[in-house]
Amino acid sequence: MMSSHADKPQRQGNRYRVVIADDLLENRELLRETIEPIGFDCYLAPSGEVAMNLAKKLIPDLILLDISMPGMGGFEALKALRTSAATASIPVVFITASNDVDLLVRAFDAGVADYIVTPFLKEEVKARLKTHVKLHRTLRALETEIKRREKAEAETESAKRDLSISAERLSRLTQSEASRWGIDGLIGRSSALEIISKDVSKLADSANISVVVTGESGVGKELVARAIHFQSPRKGEAFVPINCSAIPRDLAESMLFGHVKGAFSGAIRDQSGLFQKARGGTLFLDELGELPLDVQAKMLRALEENSVTPVGGLQAVDSDVRIIAATHRSLIKEIEAGRFREDLFYRLSRFCIHIPPLRERKEDILVLAEHFAKKFAFEMGQPSPKFTPEAIKDLEEHTFPGNVRELKNLIERAVLESSDGFIQASDLHFLNRQTDTSLPAKPMANPKLRLAVEEANTEILSEEESTIVLHVRERGHITNKICRQLLGVNLRRANYLLNRLVKSGHLSRAGSNRNAIYMNPPWKP
Repeated sequence: MMSSHADKPQRQGNRYRVVIADDLLENRELLRETIEPIGFDCYLAPSGEVAMNLAKKLIPDLILLDISMPGMGGFEALKALRTSAATASIPVVFITASNDVDLLVRAFDAGVADYIVTPFLKEEVKARLKTHVKLHRTLRALETEIKRREKAEAETESAKRDLSISAERLSRLTQSEASRWGIDGLIGRSSALEIISKDVSKLADSANISVVVTGESGVGKELVARAIHFQSPRKGEAFVPINCSAIPRDLAESMLFGHVKGAFSGAIRDQSGLFQKARGGTLFLDELGELPLDVQAKMLRALEENSVTPVGGLQAVDSDVRIIAATHRSLIKEIEAGRFREDLFYRLSRFCIHIPPLRERKEDILVLAEHFAKKFAFEMGQPSPKFTPEAIKDLEEHTFPGNVRELKNLIERAVLESSDGFIQASDLHFLNRQTDTSLPAKPMANPKLRLAVEEANTEILSEEESTIVLHVRERGHITNKICRQLLGVNLRRANYLLNRLVKSGHLSRAGSNRNAIYMNPPWKP
């Protein structure tokens, strides 16, 4: 079952641990004989189930899985490995006798790092596997160093930074600070933002006062919640956000408070709830008004007792959390309608912050637009564009029903379509301006591109994106390298465009990083 190294669970020097799972003994032994002399301690498994147990016990540097094994095959074992926190990041290499392209694409899409086709060349296997284990160890060391530096940086900044946030400081946040805190949507210079910043400052020394943030969708309620958290004594602990409207009604209690094994059908193990995951930190309840009434009662009790009892459990668990809630509804009206508990409202609303819609703070629009333009240009690997006077006029006259979220999406596309270092009025595509004729849209010179856009119903694509879509329609796939050659762009911009098309559903992706292949989504011809 195992090599002679099985009784040595501790790594020896720079040797690598590898689990080899194949139902054919000759394949297992041949791989062991090939790689053991070059620094691998091999642990052999005849099935996916045995490989899973070994992997959880040993935490190897690499796992080799035969795709076709009785019982738990390669794909099933890979899925199980990826769902376990202990083994999720371990690189997996498939062993297969098939060179079928569809099978290999499916394998990369599932998350394998590489594959070996039998019969294999020994020198090729040695080179491939050693590359993967070295990369895996390097990435682990890098992650550890990044965490160490982030912690040291946070402690240094904490010692230097005054915990109060003024409107002036919010408007001068650097891109890295805003990105790290997740509050770049709070940048501005309006009097309304100054009031909000003063309210956040008042909460800087408080770790326990619950807060309710109100405002329309897209104004940045979660951003304010993050600002409160990162300026409070709880900033070193977790910030756990949850949208109450997305919680299935029958699972709401379990998701919030956890459950014990056997509490209900499907509860195969003990599960911590969001209160436990946010312990010591902040639990952000977005769309609080959507929370079911029966769960509201249990939440009130949890807040009053500072403890929660998992579903099906008898023992209460400490829940030292701060609650910040947000809603676009009037909770007073919800109380009057009998849909929200009055006692919970008064328990949560010890401090209230209201965020006005963007149309009521026009002076923030250009500041935010310029910030987002700089941010997206950096991500796309191009110089930050400037806004023409006509574009500025259009921005300031728009009502932005989608608030900051709408502005952010608008600027992302404008940067994508901009040229010559300027964002023109024609680059601004306001989704609710069906009859906007201030400037004609830039025509696509290539009729095939227009056809690709019409066929795919992709009228919001830029010309570069449409070129990519057309290429995939005609050739079947594209890679980052082909994309760079096709458009004459750098690696960062090609990666940005391809990922944007995957996110919008116009392309699907198999594999990851340099091995990624971008293809038509399943429903495209």
